[in-house]
Amino acid sequence: MGSRWRVIEAVTLPMLTLLFLALWQGYRHHTEAIRAIRLQLHELEQQESEVTNTNLMVEQLEFLQRRQQSLETQIGDLKQAQQRWSTQQRQRVQRSEPTARPGESDKPSLDFIPIP
Repeated sequence: MGSRWRVIEAVTLPMLTLLFLALWQGYRHHTEAIRAIRLQLHELEQQESEVTNTNLMVEQLEFLQRRQQSLETQIGDLKQAQQRWSTQQRQRVQRSEPTARPGESDKPSLDFIPIP
């Protein structure tokens, strides 16, 4: 029986050492795997933020283009309205001015002789 305990004592220390080394290697392997996964996650988050920024810029550009088209339409409408208004004003001025007959000068008409 004493020889069995001696065999167990002789094998125990190397087995515990081997177990410790195996656990230590496993721990290192898992730590490196976790570190690699975190790095990949960080890269994905950066790519996602770049994609988000790109999408946001595209949306802003589309909005600005629609706004520009709207403003160009409004400017065109305002120019047309201004032209119509100036045409109407010219017509009113022409209607309100007395038309001179051909051959008549700018002399006062005899029809409007003031009475003293």
